[in-house]
Amino acid sequence: MNKAFPVLLFLLLGMVTTSSFGQRGHGSLYSTYGLGLPSYDNFGMAGRIGGTGAAVRSPYFLNSVNPASQTSIQTGNTFMVDVDASYNYQQVKTSSGSIANNFSNLNYFSFWFRPSQFLSVSIGLTPIYTKDYSFSDRVYFEGLSEEYDRVFRGWGNLNKAYMNFSTQISPKFSVGVRPYFLFGNNTEEATFLNVHEDGFVSKKQTSLTGVGADLGFQYMFFRNENSALIFGATGNINSKVKGKLNGNIYTYIDDELLYEAEESTESYELGPSLRGGLAFHTKSWVWAADYLYALKAPKVTQSVDNQVFSFGAEHMPDYFSTDFFKRWNYSFGASYQTGSLSVEGLKIPIYSVGAAVGVPLNVSSRVSIGYKYKTTGNKNTISQESLHTITLNFTFADRWFQRYNYD
Repeated sequence: MNKAFPVLLFLLLGMVTTSSFGQRGHGSLYSTYGLGLPSYDNFGMAGRIGGTGAAVRSPYFLNSVNPASQTSIQTGNTFMVDVDASYNYQQVKTSSGSIANNFSNLNYFSFWFRPSQFLSVSIGLTPIYTKDYSFSDRVYFEGLSEEYDRVFRGWGNLNKAYMNFSTQISPKFSVGVRPYFLFGNNTEEATFLNVHEDGFVSKKQTSLTGVGADLGFQYMFFRNENSALIFGATGNINSKVKGKLNGNIYTYIDDELLYEAEESTESYELGPSLRGGLAFHTKSWVWAADYLYALKAPKVTQSVDNQVFSFGAEHMPDYFSTDFFKRWNYSFGASYQTGSLSVEGLKIPIYSVGAAVGVPLNVSSRVSIGYKYKTTGNKNTISQESLHTITLNFTFADRWFQRYNYD
C-alpha cells in the first residue's frame, strides 16, 4: 500500500489535457462509447445485400437477420455450415492528422440442420457489439512540472451464442425464435509516460454476461410459379448485461503491481430494436429493402435512437445448372444509418455500399467474395473514418442420414 498511495494521489490530482489528439492503433474511435458499435447481424448473405434480410427467404443460403427465414432452404441438403471472415483497410482522419491501419476478423459462424420436415435448427456465434480503439493526448498534473504522454486503448466484443428454431405454420407464414447467451470481455487501458519513457499503466478488465432472444416472422403476400412477395419483421428482447470489473495499476517498465482494486459489478442496458422489410423473389433474383429502428442504450450519455435504411439484391441464374458460370451468384447492396451516437450535439452517420460474387466449389458448397466501402462520422466531431473491407463467406452443405438404394 505504501507504493500504491503516491500513484493514487497522482491520479486524484487535478489534471489538465492539452489540445493534441491523435488516433493510434486500429479500430473506430466511435467504439469508445458504451459497449462499442452494434453489428445488427450484418453477416453472411445479409452482408452481401446491404444488411437486408427481414423478408428474405433464400432457398440456397442462410439468412442471419430473421430467425423465421431458415425454413426456406430447399436444395435437398440436410445440413449447412456458414462462415464469414474479412480483411479490412482503414483510414482515419482527425483534426490533428491521419493514419491508416489494416486488420482481419472472423465475423460469424452458423451450423444449420433440419431435424424434421417442419423444423429447422441452427447454432451460431457472432458479435453484437465491437470495441476497438486507441488514441493519445498529452497531459500534465497540477503540482508537477513534467508533462506526460497518455495513450488510451480499448478492445473487446460482446458476443451472442445462439440456437435458432424456425417452423412453417402454413404455406404463407413462418415464425422463428433465437434464444442466445451473451458473453464477452472488454479491456480499457491508459498508459502514462514522461520524457524518460517512465510511468505507469492503469488497466480495467470487464467480463460480460447476459441472455436475450431474437423473434421474427415472415408472411408471403402472394406466390406464383415465377415470383413471390414477402413481408418480414424481427425484434429482440435483452436482459441487463452484467459486468464483473477488475482493475490494477502497475509500472510501465517492469510491470510491478502498484495497486489492485477489489472486484466490483456493473450492469449495462442494451437498446432494443425493431426491423421490418419487403422482399421480391423471382426464379433468379432477390430484391430486398429493410428499415430498422434501434432505441438508445439508456445508460450511455452519447447514445441516441438509430434508424437504418438498407437495400440489396442478389442474382442466381441457375443454382442447379450444369453450366459452371450459370451457378455463380452476384450481389450488391447499400445502407444508411442516421447514427447510434451523438457527440457534441451532432449525430454520427454511417454510409456503406458493396458488392459480391459467389463461386461454386462443388454441387452444394461455394465461396462468396465481397467488397464493401463504409464511411463513419466527420472531422468536426471526432474523426472521419473510411473502411475498405474484403469479405470471404464460405457455405458448405451436404446430406446426412439419407438412405440410398443399391441394386
